[in-house]
Amino acid sequence: MRELKTNSMLFLAAVVLLTASCAKSSSAPEAPASQENTEEITSYLASQGFDQKQIVFEDDRVIVEKDIILTRAELQQRIADWKTATTEQRRHNYIVSNSYNSNITIYIDPAVPTAWRTAIQGAVNNWNAVPSSRLGMSIVSSQSAAHCRVFMGFQSANWIARAYLPASNGRPGVSVEINSNYNSLPASQKLFAITHEFGHTIGFHHTNQTSGIHIAGTPTSDPNSVMNSFVLNWNGFTSADVLATQILYPN
Repeated sequence: MRELKTNSMLFLAAVVLLTASCAKSSSAPEAPASQENTEEITSYLASQGFDQKQIVFEDDRVIVEKDIILTRAELQQRIADWKTATTEQRRHNYIVSNSYNSNITIYIDPAVPTAWRTAIQGAVNNWNAVPSSRLGMSIVSSQSAAHCRVFMGFQSANWIARAYLPASNGRPGVSVEINSNYNSLPASQKLFAITHEFGHTIGFHHTNQTSGIHIAGTPTSDPNSVMNSFVLNWNGFTSADVLATQILYPN
């Protein structure tokens, strides 16, 4: 997954800096092709409700709304599906298929500090405790056995953590990156932040922004939702968080 703030409205995701390559090339056609690809991706994401001002291109990936990461390959597949669709009544984000969603395995890199490890385990417990849902997560000791990797990064910027959304093949988001610049965050806010990011890996968008589609039957306003784009002290899922999870991942 998309931006989180602290209680003082600190934004989770990095300040958006749209970059353009200035590398010289002897092959003139390559630059227009790259530009065309970028414009197509931007057009697609805008059609799905993302703010064009919050789309950042980084090598083989694109970061949207500051903490949702999509690979270019994944976006090209989504664009292909989008172009051939016969109706607009379709969701643009994928969720985790039944092949994976009852036991999403998570690997924690050795460099992740104890306090964040505690938050990760707590976030796993939070999602596992949602009643009347088949959704399940577990922490594994082998990276090769994991669907999702949690690791540390560092940037002197105001994002706390960021995550990938599920892939088109139904697999969970492949990673969650934690910004060590926020190692001093209170434990309760660490727990909220990681629970939020795991929400992105299973397909949830921010509840207080316009990207994604509304899950029918859930409120259109839920200010205390774990999927709101700001960090609160963890105080449990709202009833709408629970309902949304039950709708997407029913027993």
